[in-house]
This record gives sequence, C-alpha cells and structure tokens, in this order.
Amino acid sequence: MGATESKLTFRKGVFRLFEERNIRASDEYWSQFWLLPESAEDVFSLVGAQDIRRVRDHARENLETLIHKVIDRLFRTIEAPDFPSQNSTLQLLNCIRILTRLIPFIFESEEMADWEEKFFWTPQTRKLKKNRKTETGGESQNSLEQNEAANENLAKESGQESQTQDTDIERIETIPPLGERLLSTIIDLLFLAGFTLPANLANDSSSRIIYVNWETGVGSTLPIGSSKENDSNKTETLRLLLAFISKSMYMSGATYMGKENKWIKHLVLKTERKVVLALLCSLLNTAVKYNPAGWGVPYNHVVFADSREVLVTLCLQVLLVLLDYRSPSNRVTTNDFTRQQRVSSVDTTRSEKESIPLSPTTPTSVNNLASNEVTRVDNTPQDSAPAVDAATTITSSAPSTQKGHLPSHVDNAFRYYTSKLHRPQDFQFLMDGIYRILSNPMQASNTYLPGSTKQIQCHQEMMMLCWKFLETNKRFRNYLLDTDKVLDLLIILLYYSIENKQDSAQLGLVRMCAFILQTLSGDRDFGVKLNKVFENHGSLPGNVRIHAFHGTYADYMISSIYALIATTRGMLHSLYPAYILTITNVSPYLKNLSVVSSTKLVHLFSQFTSPGFLLSEEGNHRLVEHMLEAFNNIVQYQFADNPHLIYAILRSPKCFENLSEFTLARGLDEIKKKEKRKKQVRIVTTEKTSEQPEIKSSQEESRPLMSDSESNLSTQKDEDRDKPELAQVSLNANVNVSQNSQTELTDQDSEPLSEKARGKLPEGVTVASRRRSNESNNVITPFAVGKSGFVPTEDWVSSWHSHLPLGTILILLGELIPKIEDICISQSINSDQPVLEFLRKATMVGILPPPQSILIRKFQWSEASVVWFSSLLWGQIYLASSNYLGVFNGTHVKLFFVKPSTKEGRLKNALGNAVGGVQGVIDRLSTTNTTNTTNTNTNTNTNTNTNTNMNMNTSTDTSTDTNTNT
Repeated sequence: MGATESKLTFRKGVFRLFEERNIRASDEYWSQFWLLPESAEDVFSLVGAQDIRRVRDHARENLETLIHKVIDRLFRTIEAPDFPSQNSTLQLLNCIRILTRLIPFIFESEEMADWEEKFFWTPQTRKLKKNRKTETGGESQNSLEQNEAANENLAKESGQESQTQDTDIERIETIPPLGERLLSTIIDLLFLAGFTLPANLANDSSSRIIYVNWETGVGSTLPIGSSKENDSNKTETLRLLLAFISKSMYMSGATYMGKENKWIKHLVLKTERKVVLALLCSLLNTAVKYNPAGWGVPYNHVVFADSREVLVTLCLQVLLVLLDYRSPSNRVTTNDFTRQQRVSSVDTTRSEKESIPLSPTTPTSVNNLASNEVTRVDNTPQDSAPAVDAATTITSSAPSTQKGHLPSHVDNAFRYYTSKLHRPQDFQFLMDGIYRILSNPMQASNTYLPGSTKQIQCHQEMMMLCWKFLETNKRFRNYLLDTDKVLDLLIILLYYSIENKQDSAQLGLVRMCAFILQTLSGDRDFGVKLNKVFENHGSLPGNVRIHAFHGTYADYMISSIYALIATTRGMLHSLYPAYILTITNVSPYLKNLSVVSSTKLVHLFSQFTSPGFLLSEEGNHRLVEHMLEAFNNIVQYQFADNPHLIYAILRSPKCFENLSEFTLARGLDEIKKKEKRKKQVRIVTTEKTSEQPEIKSSQEESRPLMSDSESNLSTQKDEDRDKPELAQVSLNANVNVSQNSQTELTDQDSEPLSEKARGKLPEGVTVASRRRSNESNNVITPFAVGKSGFVPTEDWVSSWHSHLPLGTILILLGELIPKIEDICISQSINSDQPVLEFLRKATMVGILPPPQSILIRKFQWSEASVVWFSSLLWGQIYLASSNYLGVFNGTHVKLFFVKPSTKEGRLKNALGNAVGGVQGVIDRLSTTNTTNTTNTNTNTNTNTNTNTNMNMNTSTDTSTDTNTNT
C-alpha cells in the first residue's frame, strides 16, 4: 500500500465499518483488509483505536463479520495449494496484523465478555450427509461461511419433522470452538515451512507443518537454518499469539485470582505433547542463544540493525506468560520442589544433641509480598537426604492420564516439562545464555568507549525466566549451587539492585532481585559458597565497586545490602525484610567476615533498634528479631571463624543493653529529645546562615549526608570504620558502634549503665524491670512516630519485647568484656591484633546456651505476590510493545495503571514516516487516530515501569507497588 490512493481507500474502508450497519458477508469490501496493507505499520496507523471502539460499540455485527472473514481467509490461505507465494504470504500476514490490532480492544470491554464467550468458546455444530451405500462422508467444510450456513440450516430445520430419504443419513457433527481452532492454527503458523521455517523442510514431508526446534540447544543439536523473512514472520505470529493471551492484562487485581484466562488454559492443558515440547524448546533456545554482541566489533549495532532482539523479546514474553499460568485454585502453592527440600543438611561440625527445636510459631516479616516458608534444618547428614528422582529428559514419555500426556495434578504442561530438564549440558547452555543477557547492561556501562557495546532491553524478562527456572526445576538450582554460576548470578542481582535503587520506575526489578536473593539463601550450599574470596571485584563497574575491598562474596553481599538500606532514604523500606532474611538464612555458614562487613552489620542493628525506627511501623521489631537470630547463629556455629564480628559486637554493647531495657516510655522520650535537638540545630543553622552565608556554602559541601531516622540509616566512612583503635574503644559501656558519632542517626543520649551493671550484664533483665518501674511515674501519651500513622502501645511492645532472643548476646557480653578489659589494662595493648587472637582462641562451650535450630525462611508465593508478578510481567510486555507498533497502546488495561507521557516517542515518529505524504489527508478524515499511535511511557513502582497500587493486606516480606485496585 505504497500509493497515497490505496492508503486513502483503505482509510475510507475503515470509516465504513462504523458508518454503515450490517455490511453483507458476501460483499467484496472485506477483501481490502488482507489485500491493501503492505506492512504492519499500515494497519496500526490507519486503523485507529477510536475507530475500533466505534465499530465495537455501535456496529458490532460488522466487527463480528470482519473477524469471521479474516479468520476464514487465514484458514484458507494456509490450505491453499499455491502457498507459499508472495501474494498468499502477504495476505496471511495482513490477516495476522488485523487480528492483532482488533483483539486487545475486545478484551478491554467488560460488555464484550459474553460476546467473546459465545463467539470464541461455544462449540459449533454442522450437518453432514452420509450415503448408506457408499459410506463416504460429506465434503469437509473448512470455511466459516460454510459452518455458519450449516448452523443456520440446522436451526431452521430443528422444529420441523425430519424427512430423510432411505439412501441418505443426516449426521450432526460438533466441531471445537473457534477459539481452540484459532489457537491451534496460530501455533501451526509458528512451524509452517515456507513461512516461519525454511521451505526446504517440507520437501520430504506430506505436510508443511513440521514441529521442529527453531534453534539448537535444549532438545536439538541439528540446525535447521533460518532467514530474515522467517524471523520477521515469527515475530508477527508471536505478536498475534501474545495479543490473544493478553486477556489477563484487562483483569483488575481484585478479580485476577478468581478469573480464568481460557486462552492460556487451552495452550497449557490441551496442546499435544509434541507441540508443547517443540514450542517450549524453540522459544527457550531462541531467547537463550541470542548474543547481543554480534561480531564483537565496537559500535557494530550502530552500523547494522539488529531485528533479532524483537524476536528474542517476544519469545521471552510468550514463554513467561505460559510458565506463569496456574489455575485459579492452584495459584498460591509451594514451589514445585519445596517438598523435596523439607530436610536439608547443615554443617557437619554440629552434632544432633546441640540442636534444640524452637517454638513452632515463628513470626513472619512485615509488609512482605510473599509469606515466608519457615523450614527447620535438622542436623541430618547429607547422605540421608531424600533421593533425587530418576533422571528424566524433557522428551521422555509421560504417563498416560486423564489429561493425555500430563499427570492428574499438573495444570501446566510447559511448567511440567520445564521441571523435567536434567542434563548438565542443557543447564550449562541455559546458564551461559541467561548470564550473557543479564550481564549485558553491566558490560555496556563498563567500557572505555561509551556506547560501543549494544545495551539490550530484554534483561528484565530474562531475569524473570531465571527466577521461573529456579522455582520450577530443582536440578537447575542444584547445578547453580554445585558450580560457581550462583556467585555470578549473585553479583548480577546486586548490580541491578544498586544500579536501579534510586529509580522509582525500576523498583519492580529491584524487588525481584531481592526475592531471588532470598530464594537462593534458602540453600545451605549457597551460604557455604559465599565464603569464597571475591577475586574479580576490580572488574566491576565503578558504581557497584567498593573502595579498597578485600574479602569474600559474603562481605560484598553484606556491604551491598547495607548500601541498599542506608542510602535510599527509605525508598526500599518494603524490601528490608527480604534483605535481612537473606543474611539470616546464610548466617550459620558465614566465616571470616571482614572488619567492614562486621561493623556494618552491627551498625545496621543499632539503627534498627533506634526508637525512631523501631516504633514507626508495627512490624519493624521483626527486623530486629531476625538480626538477633543472625548474630546468634554466627556466635553459636562459627564463633572461632568470625573474630571481627564478635569484636564488633563487643565494641557496641550499648545497643544490646538499651534494647534489653527498652520500654515505650523511654523510646518516646528519646524521640522527643531528638526532635528538640533537631529544632535547636535548625535554629542555630538559620542564624549562622543569615550571618555568614559564605561559610554556610562551604560547610554544606563537606557535611556528611544525613537522612530521616524514621526510614533511613546513615552512612559512615569506610576508612574510619576500618581502623578501630582499642585504646579509644576500651569496651566500656559508653562506647557507641563507631567513634564517628557525628554520622550516627541513632539517639544514644540515654544514661549509660553503671560500672556494677556492666559487670553483671546477664542480670540486665532485673535492671530493665527496675527502670520500667521508675519510668512508670512519667507517663507519656503514645503518638504516631512514623509517616504510616501507626501508634505504638504498651501491649504491643510487651507482645514482642519479651520474646527477643537477646540471651546469647548478653551472656557473650558479660563473659568477654571484663576479660578483654583486663587484658587491655594489664598488657597496655594499643592495637587490635592481640584482642582478635584472644577471640580466635577463646571458647564459649558450656557458657552459652545450646545452639538453636536453624530456621530457613524461604520466599513463598502469596495472593499479593502472584498479582504483583503478573502485573510486573504484563506491564513489561506493555512497555516493550510500545516501542514496536504499540499493540496495546490506547487500550484500557486494568491490571496496572498507565500514565501517558507528554513527550512524543519513537513509535509516533516511525509511524508518521511510514504513512508519508498521505498523513495530512488522513488527519483531515479522522483527527482521533493520531493520538492512538503515539509511544506511551509508564512510570512504575513495579519492575515494569507500571504504576500499580495493590491495596492488599498481607503478612508478607514486601509490599507491592502495583496499582491494582483490590
């Protein structure tokens, strides 16, 4: 449709759809929809969103006829003897483009739900005549017009008496619903020789539909070849498939868990096994095998256009939608292999008698999107772990069941066969490809030549795919843990978190990285791997590199988590539980923590125990509980191998003592005192500013960055914390976590313990009881401390304070502090090394209570997290489509909110150039069309740049940022 006249003719034909009612199905008018357009841009630019809505709302019979005619032409074109030819291929593509354009606007309307059910999912019948003598069936009716005629004749004759001749027998045949046949045809198009596959594959086959893998990799070692035309046709077909399964995007968060998406359900349950395997391996191999570096020449992406990325992105998106599906009754379940991980092994140095069970009621973290599965790790030798299922290849035959090729409990064939992958070479192929895509943004930002390496945009989808594999395939997870690949993945997760921590549009990606970290931390092998020295730290980009870093992966992870919490001014407050639980899960296995990471852990604890933070949210006390549990695990299981952490704890006894003596009255009083001091500082600062403005400007440049204690932790200079001097920190009770008190945010101005009290730290409970009785006379009315409006009460404080696991740390302080002070005084020590040597040789056997059982809190899906991930996925699909044609632009999605941008995007410019000189004529014909082809950017607090607010009450580890009205 290169000529202006043909574009104008097509545009006028679009107007006729809603201007003229009941256009006859036999009218030649309908043929223009598959004959005139020459590109996808023609269809999407000349068929506007408002045009489709007018037809849908005011001339629905024309919309129905159009869909009938286009689908019928699609069926006929595939079966045509001369296919593939240039003309027939173009007609087939135009049918695909028209359907892709129309379907999202059908899904967006609630009033079309009944029509969709009747039109696509009601079984159809047709009447066939069978001759008794010849026993031959009637002619097969493939066209929709023939089916309609048969149904009309059947309806007319249903009330009349049958008058069948002796030679003929009328037989009524039920055919599958149109939706099922259409989905099957779309899948067949993905494996159609001469269209999406090379034409030579059909030479030795009676059928042009051949279910083979597109690329080598999982399930295939023989390449079949491809061309740009094949890849382009795959792209358009996948885009059509994505449009048909996108109905979930038009469900609100409140109804998402209870509604069924029949389009996806049919694909994952009723598709033949060979088709499932071919589609799964084709999508997976195409995505994983993609190499954005191309030839490896700098700036090659500038010279040569790469259309492959669009295909890879669509493969990832379709695969993720299929893997993410679960039936409404099975959407919140444990991971597929969770049952096999109920019993895990622990460090063999601990004996069974050292472990005591904890209370079965374990508090869960607050404000989490996912509930945490609490698993007790018994001291069971590794040899006694449950045997792994027999190795089964992805192509192995499945037992025959009522669902055909799936066991009765399986509701998703794609997840089922993904879980059956087991070959190490397949896992190596997958992980190499996943890491290649995920590391691309990090490599692109760490080059000497800016922009020399292409930076792809599908890394977020690849991160989701990696999470799905970790969730569904236990063998893949074990492969990562058995190799160092899991450490590479750890660095990638921390890179994305730090890189995007300040970008509100990428918080969903940061949240997903936090959940994956928590998922990985549930395995003992991961905690053990973290003790490996991080040798390649110098090759990291500057924004994630730590100055003068020398340590293990555990040190780097702890320092990175500290930075995520301390430098984001509370923006990641909902992710604090996931980060702290990650540290707690791996704490029993950590060895040789450095001075920096040890100090940061203690400093993090001191900030969490500050009254301003502790009383601001109802669940903040659980962060303190989890950190105490982490300290107890290290003290009880790795005491001799962590002298720096033990030393950091001994240097900061005050935060533990204050916590043991904490009362609501004291906490509120300290908060008021701190607010008073802040006001005084502001007054003094204002006076100095008015008197000496020049001095003020110079001081602001050197002033350390401070933030609100309610939602943030202050940062300290690593150099200062790396050089603790024992002479200055003689371990008396007046010593804080650091000598740089100017950078501290925690209010530590309460009265220090007496010398007698410091000598009897285990008796702190008695001291606390005495202080509570003294403070009871000064009654302070509770007030809201944080921005959430939560008002703490005495009953609330009592409900958790008495259960804090402080006993082990208080005994440790009471036992070691006097000994170290005696050493310092008697030997006049002025360095840390003698103290560290003493701590390495010291033993607490028989002094500390028996070690607690190790509790592993795994990430567990909840209703809120399921909706969050789906909104995250579909929001990313929405954004990706905006850069190419804008399939969903202009539609009223409900799973997330879209905030249009005022800036014109690339899509509008591209479509404007495609339309050319006829654009002015088209604008005069319809002024509403141009706004529907613009690029739409979204601001999101999810991983997808969508802005989804989900008002769900959940007792989970993080809150969602999706705007899903529930």
